Amino acid sequence: MKKILIVDDEKNIILTLKMYLKKNGYDIQVATNGIEALDIALEYMPDLVFLDIVLPKMNGYLVCEALKDEALTKNIPIIFMSAKTQTEDIEKALAVGGSDYITKPFTPDQIKEILDKYLKEVQ
Repeated sequence: MKKILIVDDEKNIILTLKMYLKKNGYDIQVATNGIEALDIALEYMPDLVFLDIVLPKMNGYLVCEALKDEALTKNIPIIFMSAKTQTEDIEKALAVGGSDYITKPFTPDQIKEILDKYLKEVQ
């Protein structure tokens, strides 16, 4: 079973994404701040991370950089998800190591597309 880490501080986003992913056979862990995200990622070793930019304690850009600097987590696809739609926000997310970027609110089709692109099939 593929493992996904959701990093967001918005309860509605977490619940919606978690429900969709669990229904589709994924194992889910959740972090609500940047520091917690790093701790969970190193212990849980997810196959993919959905990462918000605006987070308490440490923003998503710094979380991504830290994960990409760590040998154990550097190859994990990181999908930024944010309400920020400015070109510079998207470019920065990709520059720090993000694999992709989706804007909130997102649709189930967008999530499915990401999963198909980065995880291929559920084990």
